[in-house]
Amino acid sequence: MLKIDFSNGALNVRQQEELNAGFKSHGQIQCAPTYQTERLNWTVTNEQGGLIAALTADLLWQWLYVDELWVDESCRGKGIGKQLMMQAETYAKEQQLAGLWLWTQSWQAPLFYQNLGFKEFTRFDNFPSGYSRIGLRKQLN
Repeated sequence: MLKIDFSNGALNVRQQEELNAGFKSHGQIQCAPTYQTERLNWTVTNEQGGLIAALTADLLWQWLYVDELWVDESCRGKGIGKQLMMQAETYAKEQQLAGLWLWTQSWQAPLFYQNLGFKEFTRFDNFPSGYSRIGLRKQLN
């Protein structure tokens, strides 16, 4: 008889390796494209070398997933976030990617991204209660 265990936290190393191998094997059997990611970062520092803004992204197949975009409160409203997004978009175009996509929360910056040409592709209302989680994408080709 099968046994189902519940636990909090990460799987142990052996279990994670077995899970990864299982996904890889299933993908190969299905002739799926190889799953590879590449982490990319754009950072802005002040004269003292302190981080004042950053954009982190993952290259997944032919799409750039914008994971984090942060600008220090003291520097907001000066176009730094827009410049970082333009840098990421330029990179995506140079790499001939299909587009960029991201998640944002309703209290964060959906209008900021929409003003950059991103379109909503999904919305989870009440995530958390009273707010929405919004998926946005910008197709390049």
